[in-house]
Amino acid sequence: MNAVKSNINTLCSKSFKGRGYTFDGDKKAALFINEQFKALNISPFPNKNSYYQEYQLPVNTFPGKAEIKINKKNFKLGVDFIPASDAGGGEIKDAVPYYIDEKIFTNDESLKEFLKIDLSGKVVVYGEEQEKKRFSWNRVILQKMLQADGIIVLYKSKFNHSIGRWQLPKPRFYINENVFPKDVTSISFQLEAQMFEKYTSQNVIGYIKGIKNPEKYIIISAHYDHLGSIGKKCIFPGANDNASGVSMMIEVAKYYAQNPPDYSIVFIGFGSEEAGLIGSKYYVENPFFPLEQIRFVVNLDLFGSGEEGMMAVNGSVFKEEYLLLEKINNKQQYLSKVAQRGKAANSDHYFFSENGVPSFFFYLMGSSWTHYHDVYDKPPLPLSGFKGAYNLIIDFTNALQKEDN
Repeated sequence: MNAVKSNINTLCSKSFKGRGYTFDGDKKAALFINEQFKALNISPFPNKNSYYQEYQLPVNTFPGKAEIKINKKNFKLGVDFIPASDAGGGEIKDAVPYYIDEKIFTNDESLKEFLKIDLSGKVVVYGEEQEKKRFSWNRVILQKMLQADGIIVLYKSKFNHSIGRWQLPKPRFYINENVFPKDVTSISFQLEAQMFEKYTSQNVIGYIKGIKNPEKYIIISAHYDHLGSIGKKCIFPGANDNASGVSMMIEVAKYYAQNPPDYSIVFIGFGSEEAGLIGSKYYVENPFFPLEQIRFVVNLDLFGSGEEGMMAVNGSVFKEEYLLLEKINNKQQYLSKVAQRGKAANSDHYFFSENGVPSFFFYLMGSSWTHYHDVYDKPPLPLSGFKGAYNLIIDFTNALQKEDN
């Protein structure tokens, strides 16, 4: 487990800046996987001159200052507040709040009155429940709000960071309602935002040729990207999500580098999962070999806990393979249980299965780790089910290759 912990620590280190799109974090993580493949003598795919498959995506980033003061008091970035993923840049001093009347979302007369208000010098404030419904609003509501100097959304529950693929013209912030004063007399902020319309990122792809049926393939995948950073100091390390899954992929790669497989094995570190499964979608649309030749995709994400077993997303779809998985675990008792659920567009297996490729998304379950998309998802992880999951994955992928023997 020392190598596993070391890999997780490296992927979560400050120099990788959260493996996002600030300070080349995604490229540093991709290079790390590249070097791991090289060290294991795992080759690029035949007729490819590198391990990389490049693609482009639009992405909004926050490379510089992100500061907010309310009643002259500084709020703590990543704890008290974060910029919304679609926030634009801007600076304002001593604005006053304008609290949104909930009636504007349901009452036409209230909306008409709201549209008459001069919002210059003001910061619009509303709650998380309306933010969750934002894409169903009357479109004039957001247009009007953007006449203000900024927007604040108050969260009673935990707010999570995410990757934005567009940028609004004004700053927007998520703020913990518990630290937001009841009597606000001034709001000041500064936010630097940079939108890339065509940011170049990459999948990292390694290959081991099968010794008996090389024309059949098993894909072992894990996304290496996370949420990056807001400036240089507010970093989202992404230990569980998904340095743990990348580390599992590397361990499986070590096994097959030392134990040549019957089928060809392709290892893919997917980029831009957090931006909407961009890297895996691009691969499925631009595969290195026909999708029909893939026997199975094993996608690894969230392997930091495990005391409550392992979930197989698509387990109820690909029933035969799930029964095989369950049979192995029942016999060997690697994990406390394996469980199944149906389709879900929640990781990089999705576009494979939507295109007819048998696929599982494995993740470990356990209450020992609850941090998700925040600054606290950092090492050390419990890793309570990691060894058992590793053994189960090896036995499962080996069993898939015995069908023709």
